Amino acid sequence: MKYWLCIVITLSALPLFAKDYKLRGYVMDATAFRNIQTYCIDTRYLPPWKERIVNQFMAHESHPKGLLAKLPWRRLTSCKDGAADARVRLEFPPDRSLAQAVRNDVNSVLFVFKPGSPTPIYETREVVVQGDGNDYDAPCAVLFREQGAVDSAVRALIHDWLKYTVPVAPSPGSR
Repeated sequence: MKYWLCIVITLSALPLFAKDYKLRGYVMDATAFRNIQTYCIDTRYLPPWKERIVNQFMAHESHPKGLLAKLPWRRLTSCKDGAADARVRLEFPPDRSLAQAVRNDVNSVLFVFKPGSPTPIYETREVVVQGDGNDYDAPCAVLFREQGAVDSAVRALIHDWLKYTVPVAPSPGSR
């Protein structure tokens, strides 16, 4: 009886240690996604305050130990010259329901485009950072949620890049 209990506990804990193989976005052009070497951040569609949030986040996370250092891509300062292999664009879609608007939820989606292409080669699922509905310190709280939404979208991109492009080593028993 004691051994069965140990086996049941061990098997129930396995999902906690399993690797996450599910992508957090959609890869529309696998070849182009794998071949990205350089990128730029496209903020021309954002209002000025959201552009500032994205630029501050990218500047803060671009240092060698930052979040963007996990990507093997090299960031270019501008998208204007067309030298980048990819344009990364963050969007904050409007809230779709009254409940989200009341709670001050923030949604974000990250797109990766080939230069000159209107269709993305990669897109994250919509990230929702939920608000609590309190009216105190609302501008600061919304700013914090917007930064969290950008962070979550970039983390989804990094997760998917690593899962999609790094080959999985075969297990020792499979031949």
